[in-house]
Amino acid sequence: MKRFPVILLLAISGLALSSEFTTASASRMNGKCCMSSDGGRSFRYRMATRRAAIPQTCSAYAASCIRVSSARRDRVPMCTAAKAQCLQTGVYVGPYSGWQFAGMQWM
Repeated sequence: MKRFPVILLLAISGLALSSEFTTASASRMNGKCCMSSDGGRSFRYRMATRRAAIPQTCSAYAASCIRVSSARRDRVPMCTAAKAQCLQTGVYVGPYSGWQFAGMQWM
């Protein structure tokens, strides 16, 4: 009577240890070792694709500035001043970062 639980335990452990039912290691994806586990969804990639989706207009960059800098109290006057300067010169200068975006469409 004691052989049945032992045989059952061995069968279950053998089934659980087979490669078909075990989970893959986090560092292995598609059989390739040491591949990044984020699958191309890094922060830099996401920010670059979001930035590329913004239309190249002064108004769009000012709206993005207001949306992104929601933690700052002076965001509306700073971003609207940057928009006004962009409408005059055609170059949007980020009010907080100082980054310059040239070649804006005049809208």
